[in-house]
Amino acid sequence: MRNMYDAVVVGGGPAGLSAAIYLGRAKHRVLVVEKVKIGGQITITSDVANYPGITQISGTELTDEMYAQAKKFGAEFVEAGVRELTLDQQIKRIDTTKGSYQSLSVILATGANPRKIGFIGEEKFQGHGVSYCATCDGEFFSGMDVFVIGGGFAAVEESIFLTKYAKSVTILVRKNRFSCAGAIVDELKKYPKITVKFNTELVRADGQQTISYAEFKNNKTGEMWRHDAVGHGDFGIFVFAGYIPNTALFADTIHLNQQGYVITDANQKTNLDGVYAAGDVCIKNLRQIVTAVSDGAIAATALDTYISAMHEKFNLSEVSQIEEVEDKSKKQDEDNVVQKEGDDMNFISADIREKLEPILTKFEHKVILKVWLNDSEFSMELKNFAKEFCSLTANILYEEGIIEGAPGLEIIREDETSSGIIFHSVPGGHEFNSFVLALYNVAGPGQDLDPAVEKKLEHIQKPIHIQVVVSLSCTMCPEVVIGTQRLAAASSKITAEMYDAQHFPDLRKKYNIMSVPCMIVNDTAVYFGKKNISEIIDLLL
Repeated sequence: MRNMYDAVVVGGGPAGLSAAIYLGRAKHRVLVVEKVKIGGQITITSDVANYPGITQISGTELTDEMYAQAKKFGAEFVEAGVRELTLDQQIKRIDTTKGSYQSLSVILATGANPRKIGFIGEEKFQGHGVSYCATCDGEFFSGMDVFVIGGGFAAVEESIFLTKYAKSVTILVRKNRFSCAGAIVDELKKYPKITVKFNTELVRADGQQTISYAEFKNNKTGEMWRHDAVGHGDFGIFVFAGYIPNTALFADTIHLNQQGYVITDANQKTNLDGVYAAGDVCIKNLRQIVTAVSDGAIAATALDTYISAMHEKFNLSEVSQIEEVEDKSKKQDEDNVVQKEGDDMNFISADIREKLEPILTKFEHKVILKVWLNDSEFSMELKNFAKEFCSLTANILYEEGIIEGAPGLEIIREDETSSGIIFHSVPGGHEFNSFVLALYNVAGPGQDLDPAVEKKLEHIQKPIHIQVVVSLSCTMCPEVVIGTQRLAAASSKITAEMYDAQHFPDLRKKYNIMSVPCMIVNDTAVYFGKKNISEIIDLLL
């Protein structure tokens, strides 16, 4: 009964967090499974201005509060990918990369991913001029002309964000008006860099290594027009044209509509007893935080009655009294790592020190953190961070060396052999957790490795060098970093280096990187976008 729950929530965005709050407060044992970062896609939103009762707040701040509230009411969390769901039985089964769990009920809060629109060149230039996240990639387009495709809230919000970097922003709306609230559209008047073209579609983007021209069409008059890069410059295209629901895991058992969204009743119940859905994965007219948390609350309240009936039917003791499942991957976020200017550096807050202590004491072997230094200011930051981090535990030994190339933090085993893992960054923001997990994986016992991944690792006989270029503000990057360094920790044939894009412009130029995460294999093959460890190992084979 150790892994038995009253309810398992698949997805840790606002809908899942809301459900966890209501279920936890009702004294049920609830587990939230989230594969990347608690908070979901809303964490890339810098300004949430329409959530009732809160004048202004960032997406990360809002979901951090939800997370803390859910934890306060006893909800448990595990950072893991879901591999398989068995939902058509009275006792549901959830197989994840961190193990299997059983539950009396399940809430599907898996959300949706950005939709590609299919213009010529979209696939070819993804990561080389075509992007789907302004927060992650906006910096790469500094001083450039940028086109934003879409007429909804996301397109308007991201266009405003892009004015921090771009020389100009042109919003292309397929219809004759925006599809979001007028108050949001009115905000555009404050930004002279932004222009809007209605009844306009992108037909083609083309060039050599990056986009040099694009062709557009007025879908009302049929008139075609073209934009060319000025001189030898580049320009960018950001696509915000809706989302595709994440339903592949349960498409064979849960009823979906033609667009792939989950069909539910008024209480968020699906076609299966004990299985509910909430948030952007559901059919709805408005996909906003306020409707997501409403779905989560409705689903949890309906499940309260269902769970009580199941307890009575099977004469179960209170599941909430069963021993808690240990969550090895504790939530680490950018608020836990701080920097102060001057010689007196303080990278690690008191709160994160307290959370790190039980993890660092579990190390089975000592590890060496070797700082590779040159005469740059950046390498001095690395040195100060490494010294402070090593002071937290006797299980991590400090070393330093001189290098002519890129400074970095190399993780070395107790026997003084390299793990092949190097962080060319002060591990802050979303990558702090990646760094801690890298140490944990090298020192042991490490994260559980999927047997299928282990078997595939045995087929790798030639050396593989992986470089991952990231932005510390990107929520999609950690999964790629964690996956590559876990493979490197398990195989002597694989090396994995993480680069903070802002410190390595030459690397960005060499591979024409205009989007993160970017994974470069053996200096030749370049891959963009979020990938889990199973997808990564398949690319390496």
